[in-house]
Amino acid sequence: MSEQPPSSAAGPGGGGAGGVGSAPAERAADERVGRAAGRVSLATLVSRVTGLLRETLSAALFGLGPLSDALVFAFRIPNLLREFFAEGALSSAFVPVFAEARAKEGEARALLLARRVFGTLAFVTACLTLLGIVFAPVVVDLIAADAPEAQRPLTITLTRLMFPFLLLAALAAAAMGVLNTYRRYVVPALAPAGFNVVAVLGGGVLLLLGTPPETALLVWAGLVVLGGLAQVLVQLPALRQVGYRGGPLLDLGLEDPLLLRVAKRMGPVVIALAGTNVMLFITTALASRGEGWATGLSYAFRLVHLPIGIVGVSIGTVVLAAGSRSHAAGETGGLDELVRRGLRLSWFLALPAAVGLFVLAEPLVRLVYEHGRFGEDGVRVTAEALRWYAAAVVGYAGIKAAAPQFLARGDTRTPMLCSLAGIAANLVVALLWIEPLGYRALALAVVVGTALNFLLLRAVALARHGRASAPGLWYVARVGLSAAVMGAAGLGLLASIP
Repeated sequence: MSEQPPSSAAGPGGGGAGGVGSAPAERAADERVGRAAGRVSLATLVSRVTGLLRETLSAALFGLGPLSDALVFAFRIPNLLREFFAEGALSSAFVPVFAEARAKEGEARALLLARRVFGTLAFVTACLTLLGIVFAPVVVDLIAADAPEAQRPLTITLTRLMFPFLLLAALAAAAMGVLNTYRRYVVPALAPAGFNVVAVLGGGVLLLLGTPPETALLVWAGLVVLGGLAQVLVQLPALRQVGYRGGPLLDLGLEDPLLLRVAKRMGPVVIALAGTNVMLFITTALASRGEGWATGLSYAFRLVHLPIGIVGVSIGTVVLAAGSRSHAAGETGGLDELVRRGLRLSWFLALPAAVGLFVLAEPLVRLVYEHGRFGEDGVRVTAEALRWYAAAVVGYAGIKAAAPQFLARGDTRTPMLCSLAGIAANLVVALLWIEPLGYRALALAVVVGTALNFLLLRAVALARHGRASAPGLWYVARVGLSAAVMGAAGLGLLASIP
């Protein structure tokens, strides 16, 4: 499959906000970013829909209560570490360095770097996996401090079973970074579907067999690890097509200067791009105060994660990869123009998605989750959490489009500080409002944290790089008005249904 959109949306004079580019040039730039993001969006849609099917089966098998809470707590730590060492964080640290190595030192040098990243990452995450298995009781006490004591043994067992997922997800993310640099976007975006398909098939068998929930939980944990392996295997043929040969190389001494650059970027980039997941970790820990809170919040965020993946991740993937190539070629104006196009597309898609999730929260939850052991109480908690979470789509998608303006330039400090500010706001809101609002405050805290992160990124970008990347207030206002009209129509439709 051909997956090769142009390397940049526009040159330095390509018609940014306030620029002099022609209308046809601007439309062409929009189309180039849109086509590339559209391919990733389509592939991501497949992954997110299969992920939603996975969560539907989970709800049917385990309902909303102590068992489902134990599953959420057990998976939160390896999933958080996956974000630290995988997906957006690793790609954002690795892709700019890899793109520069290809441009300046050739294919062989870049692929050697890739092998060293694979090997070093595998060693580090394998050690973390071993530590997580050994110290699982400490991990559980950290993430579920207020959970019932009777739930603790099961949560520890599930944590130990699922921790190897971290190693496999990290390797899958490294493969994604290499392929994105070669403009191979679709296969990496489809890789999570392999993980989900394993869980869907296995969960479907468990449901058909009427497996007792306690037994099904243990099998489900094993399916998570098998799904992680599928994410790696599905990308191997594409890696060979771009010229990757040989096994991973371990370089703990970081003697390769390019590998050292990737390692130095990882820390700040992790904080910069895993901010939302740190917020989810904080709110999950606080959710152990109430039975079913962690599950309701998790299921609600899965619905939010569908448009987040389609909008934010796809746009961020394309802007980072193309922007890194532009910056490596010395086309700074092209990078800013890419960010502007990405932000416009982000607002165009994220605002209506947020309004739709808010208005249609209860019907969506009933359609997706009200099966098997998931009853009316689960619908009520999850739908209410979804309404509070809905606005997070806008902030999260905005962060994914805005952060590459700094990361592609090698500036990891600015997005890191903006993310830390968002995490601090998240913690303050959660602690101040959890008593009066309960689990609703935890969803609100994520919305506030992501919004602050995004606003700070844009404020710094405008002050430091000018208005070349600004999407335009009139454009945002028009999209907002359209989303409001759509929301009003949705409310009217719901009111007319008996």
